[in-house]
Amino acid sequence: MKPHPRYHYTLEDLSLYVFVLVDDWLKANESRFRLPRQPRQVASYSELFTIALVGELLAQPYESIWYWLVKNSYRELFPNLPEYSRYHRVVRNAEKLWAELVIALAKRRPEATKLIDAKPLPVAKGKRAQWAKCPEAEKGFSTMGMVFGFKLHALVNARGLFERWGFAPANVAEVKVAPGLTEGLEGQLIAGDKAYLGHSDITTPKRKNMEGESRWNKTLSRLRKRIETSFSVLVRSLTLHAAQVKTCWSLRARVNLKLAAHNLIHSGLL
Repeated sequence: MKPHPRYHYTLEDLSLYVFVLVDDWLKANESRFRLPRQPRQVASYSELFTIALVGELLAQPYESIWYWLVKNSYRELFPNLPEYSRYHRVVRNAEKLWAELVIALAKRRPEATKLIDAKPLPVAKGKRAQWAKCPEAEKGFSTMGMVFGFKLHALVNARGLFERWGFAPANVAEVKVAPGLTEGLEGQLIAGDKAYLGHSDITTPKRKNMEGESRWNKTLSRLRKRIETSFSVLVRSLTLHAAQVKTCWSLRARVNLKLAAHNLIHSGLL
């Protein structure tokens, strides 16, 4: 298995590879994205997006500290960077663009089999929940216990690349979100856990008291662990739960960026 890019590239080489990929992708889709012009912004969008992606690849949990480090220690790589506030706005406003990049990277290694699951996205813990300034967040149960925040509902392929995903308050059941993720995939094999029982398009294991035959087998059981591994990479290697956010919009942008970094790692481009 190919090691994580942070272990076999220097920062200069990693930044160069990511910049070329992002710049080529933006130029190829220039007519679709229509990025707004920033008259006082000397650095290009490709440079700013490269900094954001490389920061995620290097598991930098604090955006402001990472940007300060790049701006002050790597001027030869990025000589004309704006103030942090402008960089922050550009990265956050690119929420839909990050999503497009995630999908584009997944298409490089398509797979017919899909896997579906959900991961909690807490925005506050314990007593801090009552002071959180995120009105869309709710309390819900998960494998982490009681969570105040949201859930990331995702559909990945057999290689673990994220293809579809969505966000919902933590108290919304997985089976209610699933129809939006599986739309148009009727007839394809989609494997999920028991939380998706009752959804006709998703193959799940049976409960002990259920009658009838099941398509579930040991092969699907082993295959479904692929999405659990992808979520584990997001949490352990890409600091999913360390995101410092105050709004649902900011959470979506930050998670989309992490999904782009995940698919970039596992797409075979680095």
